[in-house]
Amino acid sequence: MIRAGTDTTASSVLPPRSKANRKGLLGQTLITMAISVAILVVNMATGIITARFLGPEGRGVQTALILWPQFLAFAGTFGIHAALLYHMKKDPMHEAKLYYASLWLTVCAGAICVAAGLLLIPAWVEAEDVVAAQWLMATTPFVLLFFMHNALFRGREEFHLFNRMRYLVPLLTLAALLLLAMGDRLTPITSAIAYTATYIPVTVLAMIRAMRIYRPVFAGMRSAYKKILAYGFGAYGIDLLGNLILYLDQIILIHLLAPGPLGLYVVAVSFSRVAAVFSSSINMVLYPKASSLPPGDAALLTLRVFKLSLVAALAFVAAFTVAAPFLIHLLYGSSFEGSTDIFRLLVLEVVLSGAALMLAQAFMATGKPFVATVSQAIGVVLIIPLMYYLVPEHGVIGAGWALLLTSVIRLLFVAVVFEWKFRFNLRTLLPGSDDYRWLISLIRGRKTQAAVRSQQ
Repeated sequence: MIRAGTDTTASSVLPPRSKANRKGLLGQTLITMAISVAILVVNMATGIITARFLGPEGRGVQTALILWPQFLAFAGTFGIHAALLYHMKKDPMHEAKLYYASLWLTVCAGAICVAAGLLLIPAWVEAEDVVAAQWLMATTPFVLLFFMHNALFRGREEFHLFNRMRYLVPLLTLAALLLLAMGDRLTPITSAIAYTATYIPVTVLAMIRAMRIYRPVFAGMRSAYKKILAYGFGAYGIDLLGNLILYLDQIILIHLLAPGPLGLYVVAVSFSRVAAVFSSSINMVLYPKASSLPPGDAALLTLRVFKLSLVAALAFVAAFTVAAPFLIHLLYGSSFEGSTDIFRLLVLEVVLSGAALMLAQAFMATGKPFVATVSQAIGVVLIIPLMYYLVPEHGVIGAGWALLLTSVIRLLFVAVVFEWKFRFNLRTLLPGSDDYRWLISLIRGRKTQAAVRSQQ
């Protein structure tokens, strides 16, 4: 039985880690990237099912239903998950206090999000869909807790648990959609439930796991709350503004486009996210690794990873763009062929925005999240006028140009500030022979470790 204890009893001994987490940066990144690719395949399957059964108009209605529950969950983190991970790396002896402080703060954040959703949804959703969208807000607190426990397992470098949480949600969603389709019950409302309710069982299992690791702590919690809130509010802008960028386009386009063109845009956005596998997978591992290093080493590690991953991502996008018309027709059907042109812009935008966020990990890891926040703020400030200027004139293709221009400017800003803060010459942003030698040394080191383990 788990008993309550003081901070001393709960935190004076570092909780043991699973043996599964004993891998280096390259090993964890490759595993996380492989799982990210698998998740993308599952997400594409769910997108294909909903697109083929609902059509462009039904897909647009479904997007409107889940937009606010998802957006408020992403925008209502208050930086708690980032703060938990950062302080776990800096102060691992007080993980229990940090965990429970983050847990209660996340519950409060979830209540705020639900209240906000109930008030905002009637003004943005069609009258016949308001009640369904409001009921879906009940899943938002679980999504927030999902993010927090993801950060917990990343901070403990138990990436097997972190990745398990990530792939269980889309797998459950896929299973639910298949059952609904086979039972001829797949509608915009039921598909929206399948996309949101699957967070609940996965989050509950993660909470049970965490509470078995850490005994509840009640004494001396004030300092933990202060730490989480202080860093969290500094990093909160990254979540809030980043997800404003992620969802603001769809919020605006709901009013600027009819359901049909909106459905084409949503499919293009979903398909273009395949390219995000490079930056997102690397950032999941890079941030906790860099947070445990001195500032100079953290910046150098981030810079090298940024350069090499950007080269790989651009090469992938070049091939992906050529194959896009065939793949969209094959996967989504002829009714979605009109999304090809917008896809070409969005897939490049995904790579550049991911590169900007990756380079900004150096500031996150050194306790300076404000720089990343400003980068996201630039995106929000630019996207609104660009959308309202380009979309009425050029239609859905204008939305793609608005997002792409915004990402280019954000990347330039982060690069300039990185050079100024860490005293790297801008020329070092281009990959060189030293970077490739570093990568080769990582690969050789991983092979050596594998050989040693095989002999043990």
